[in-house]
Amino acid sequence: VVEVVEVEKIVEVEGETKIEVVEVEKEVVKEVEVEVVVIPTPEPVRVDSPHITADPEENIWPTIYDENGNLFPKPDSFQEAPLLAARVAAGELPPVEERLPENPLVLKPTDGIGKYGGTWYRGFTGPADGQNMERPLKDHLLFYEVSGSVVQPNIAESWTQNEDATEFTFTLRKGHKWSDGHPFTTADIMFWVDHMLHNEELNPTKPAWTQKGGETLQFEAIDEQTFKVTSPEPYAPFVSLVASVIVAGQHTRGDGADGLYAPRHYLEQFHPDFVGLDEANRKAEEAGFENWFTYFNDRNHANANPDAPMLTAWRVTGSINTNEWSFERNPYYYGVDTEGNQLPYIDRVVLTLAQNLEVLNLSALAGNYTVMGRHINIAKLPLFLENAESVGYRIQFWRQPQSGIANIYVNETWDGNAEIQSYLQNVEFRRALSLGIERDQINEVFFLGIGQTSGLCQGYPDPDNPGKYIGEDDVQFNPDRANAILDEIGLSAKDGDGFRLMPSGERLTVQLPSVVAAFEDYPAINEMIARQWQVNIGIHAEVQSLERGLHGDRALLNELMTTNWESSPRSTTLITPQHLLPVGGGGNTGRLYGDWHQSSGETGIDPAGINDLIKEQMVLYDESQSTAGPDRYNEILQRVVELNCLNVNPITTVMNKPTYVAIIKNNVRNIPNALPFSYHNQTSGNAFPEQWWIDDENAMMGK
Repeated sequence: VVEVVEVEKIVEVEGETKIEVVEVEKEVVKEVEVEVVVIPTPEPVRVDSPHITADPEENIWPTIYDENGNLFPKPDSFQEAPLLAARVAAGELPPVEERLPENPLVLKPTDGIGKYGGTWYRGFTGPADGQNMERPLKDHLLFYEVSGSVVQPNIAESWTQNEDATEFTFTLRKGHKWSDGHPFTTADIMFWVDHMLHNEELNPTKPAWTQKGGETLQFEAIDEQTFKVTSPEPYAPFVSLVASVIVAGQHTRGDGADGLYAPRHYLEQFHPDFVGLDEANRKAEEAGFENWFTYFNDRNHANANPDAPMLTAWRVTGSINTNEWSFERNPYYYGVDTEGNQLPYIDRVVLTLAQNLEVLNLSALAGNYTVMGRHINIAKLPLFLENAESVGYRIQFWRQPQSGIANIYVNETWDGNAEIQSYLQNVEFRRALSLGIERDQINEVFFLGIGQTSGLCQGYPDPDNPGKYIGEDDVQFNPDRANAILDEIGLSAKDGDGFRLMPSGERLTVQLPSVVAAFEDYPAINEMIARQWQVNIGIHAEVQSLERGLHGDRALLNELMTTNWESSPRSTTLITPQHLLPVGGGGNTGRLYGDWHQSSGETGIDPAGINDLIKEQMVLYDESQSTAGPDRYNEILQRVVELNCLNVNPITTVMNKPTYVAIIKNNVRNIPNALPFSYHNQTSGNAFPEQWWIDDENAMMGK
């Protein structure tokens, strides 16, 4: 039912922040006695609502290219935010011309030149929610344009590669500076290479993207602005990886000693190569850390350390480990608009801790957020529509085609129980689990019925079953077939509660660890699946709720039997493979398979002879990373996804959810419509938030 509840709302009056109480509608569940429980079908979504931004006939997106495909020229003069102009006047900063690189990135805004000022308010769910701001700050040397199809300059001014994709040369922007004013040069690249990548304590297992042909890529500084990367064999996707979240930069990857560059002038003081091992450990112990390398990574973790210099549009001022994670504009940001106004337009970003997703969504309903396209529950769309006019926001749908929303990945190398493991590795067992799921119910209850209850291979014709796609029969609800399969593979016996027993007499229990405070309500989705398996096929399942960071740690230790998570769009499978393939640091379908691949066989388990479909995926993936020709690359892409379907891993539930819901206050400008949502393209980073602006901050706060 829907009740009116009181929620605290942040307002600003004459520069002062105050709290007032407003009433919003909230869904609540009341217990009633019924003979039969029926899960109702939600009311149809009013997609014609005036509060939902309609897709334009023609996409108008921010761009760094003119109509002829050339980069916009450097403006004749530059301007800066009043907040920074005051600091220049006070002698605290040099003039804007001296803070910008010689050739800044020039960006044409979505709808037009913006105005300076204001605060962008958001919510976050805790220390594991770093992507909340890593996405919009996009600290990659290269980045994609809005659609995620074309790589373009970003922090780096340009790049070239040779014909066989074995040499890549990058040019940094001359005069570019860190947020503290210190020069950013190839010394910061080589510091990362020599003292982080090749340090066995910081990187005992090298990042997968740095490995090719059993060797580590070679990095060479040509001069202060130019460096070269050499691969022992063709590495066709390398530039795409640099532009994607896989490589990214210091803000996104620094806490794991990854990210291609790091602020040498700041981090030297914590590294034994520069201060000696005893001194580095002394500093670490004094700060409460066990050793120098954990302290070093903490100091390079910009989200948690406001002292860490950054290259992004905003720099951290308040740690992610507090209740208010905050940012302020970077005076040395390298980007300007086409009229020479240094970006970003917005002065500050403030994120308030929400204890759970329910609290975050209630805050969004109350109008506490300026722009929030993360963690918004699509099942609450009717409530957001009801409150849109009174609170003063609009709704956009950010689209993620050809992707799974809540896939059950079975970790075939989970070794907590040898007998259970034998079933996890049995494709017929996974097929039975898939056939026992009522996907329509999941789609209606959690996604308003607008997803598709299909498989990964929709659109891939099955040569053995004309008129069907590969794996189509495996994603139908067919409990009779599922039960027959389970009987055939030795699970015919049941205990007094109706749950299936293994040949040993032990109950077979499938663990469903679930990330809390994530994109979807994974614990609730898993509870529904567990109930369906119990009723339909007699499989016992345990749902375990885990904080995202703990979930990730346990996954790396091979302690998770399954994972319920999304998959990237099918077209980016070979760029961000960690969801569907146990390669590139991934291991959802087999953690120890992934370790084996990443370590070149030194650790983990070779899938050969256990699961030859996954072995074939690995071979194809390795070929794709060395193949420059697009035709063969596309053949590999299709076959890799087909193998997931033939392997029935992951077990898909709902595919092609057409929207992520973004709540946007009415006077935020320059946000593109029909924004493509993707992980590799770091949405909302692909909307270039540095060119968003707030028309009237008081109105933004609902005043």
